[in-house]
Amino acid sequence: MIGRADVIVIARALHAHVESLPERGIETVTVFAVEEVLKGDPAGGLRVRSPGGVIEREDHRFETEIVAGAPSFVDGERVLLFLKKTPDGDYATADLGLGLFSFATDDLGHRVIVRSASEISGWNPDGSAYEEPHRDTDRFLSFIRDTVNRRPAAKDYTIKSYPLTGESHPPSASQFRPRALSAFTVTQYTLASSANNENSKGSRWKTFPSVVNWNRGNSGINVTNGGTDLINSAFASWNNEVSSNVNYVLSSFNANPNGIREGIDGVNNVVFEKDMTAFGVAAFSCSTGGVLGTAGIHRAISDPSNIVNGEVFFQITEGDASMNQGVGACLPGGANTVTLGNFLTAITHEMGHTLSFRHSDQSRTLMQLCTDQPNYDCTSAALMNHILLEGDNGALTTWDRRAVEALYPAPAAPASLVATAGQSGVSLTWGAVTGAMSYTVYRTADNANYSNVGTSATNLFTDASAAPNTAYLYKVTATISGVESPFSNKDLATTVLFTDPALGVQSTAIKAVHITELRTAIDAVRKLANGGAENPFNYTDPAITAQSTGVRKIHLTDLRNALDPARATLGLSPLAYTDPAITQQTTTVKAAHFAELRNGVM
Repeated sequence: MIGRADVIVIARALHAHVESLPERGIETVTVFAVEEVLKGDPAGGLRVRSPGGVIEREDHRFETEIVAGAPSFVDGERVLLFLKKTPDGDYATADLGLGLFSFATDDLGHRVIVRSASEISGWNPDGSAYEEPHRDTDRFLSFIRDTVNRRPAAKDYTIKSYPLTGESHPPSASQFRPRALSAFTVTQYTLASSANNENSKGSRWKTFPSVVNWNRGNSGINVTNGGTDLINSAFASWNNEVSSNVNYVLSSFNANPNGIREGIDGVNNVVFEKDMTAFGVAAFSCSTGGVLGTAGIHRAISDPSNIVNGEVFFQITEGDASMNQGVGACLPGGANTVTLGNFLTAITHEMGHTLSFRHSDQSRTLMQLCTDQPNYDCTSAALMNHILLEGDNGALTTWDRRAVEALYPAPAAPASLVATAGQSGVSLTWGAVTGAMSYTVYRTADNANYSNVGTSATNLFTDASAAPNTAYLYKVTATISGVESPFSNKDLATTVLFTDPALGVQSTAIKAVHITELRTAIDAVRKLANGGAENPFNYTDPAITAQSTGVRKIHLTDLRNALDPARATLGLSPLAYTDPAITQQTTTVKAAHFAELRNGVM
């Protein structure tokens, strides 16, 4: 990095502002006061450009861009910067956050320099897990000065890492123990929209479960199908989380060189072998490593209706991912220093950033320990950990699943729907769904076409528009943040009002009118099962009167024979009858027989 850097300085951040550039998107420009120049000559002052920031548009809506791994600065902070000159004459940190170091003191009083990198997406060249060291301040600065001036340079600057003064100690098992999802806000899982503000608004796609389409802008090296298989595998890791509704689809393969650092073009683009040297990022080296890739939210717009769990988010409208040039040469088929499984992990991780997820072990600005923040869900064992896990092969962990379920919830289907016809219409009840903001009631009169008959803020609804002497099937869905759940169970209701609503055992005499009303109700059910077309049953004694026709056992058998096939066609469970076999010799007609049939149509 010393050799690649155009300028190395010790400087103090003075102030910053945000710019929106057509060719590069939103950038934060920080002005520094230089204390010491270790390499190069930043003549004319020092302005450092970092991708991302929040800006107010002409329509007074706010727009944000968030690039994972980009450095952020705090006014007044003293830092060590490795910088690359940009084409416009300003500077960018070398390799994004890898070129930013902070001065600190550890618990034992050692003055140390620590890398402030928000993301170290890689491994040691031998494949082992990378561990970022602390560096003794005096020895590390001497090493830089001697290397720049081509003097013998001692490499003895790394020291054992202890917690920094004011920093929490390494997280204990209890700090990383999962807590109930309800203990956390949804926003805490997201990247901060303002690089220096932990409490700034988060971002999310509002589109799901509808598809968010992606394009593969070019072909990768030493990867099957030009990288399509890797992208689809990365998408599948997020899409297949069953309690969320992410729906990323790789739908096109149009040539497009634009990555996360070019201007907004309305295309969600994945590009391989991306030349990012103009932005201060060197090509990946098979021997010394570097940046594997970077991704994030290229554009998100303020949207007061983009709400989850009562929290408002920016609405993401474009995401992009740029995988660094040089990586392909290091894959199997090339130098074989980066496994395909680890590269898949890197791509899946970067796609997590396009969904707005922070690092599992860091704060929302990616510049502090997660455990330094109150009530944050923290772990170092996640796909979204800031140092990628060896051998993860792009698989989500428990933390990743909690994050995607929180930000992109797929509401559970309501259960236990019961529809009951009455004097004022059809009354419906169902089990409440946790987090549901509303419920939508659907019905059909032809067993095919369901129509929306109303919404409810609770798990109760009355369909006052139901026509008399008609059979309907009902279903209900729950909605969270504009996302509708699968359908509930279906239930039948028939708007026939029965004489003697309660048939009392040994107290209610079965009358001809009871049979007539049941025939009307059952024929309505048969019409529903027949696609809305009339399908009356051929009943014995078609006209039943109290004076001329007695209640016969064959009438009961007819009713069962008419109803059972219709219920089966509708996919309803079979009725359990008292006295399943009705015989002339042994069966006494009972009130229970008719109550069961009424329950089968209600």
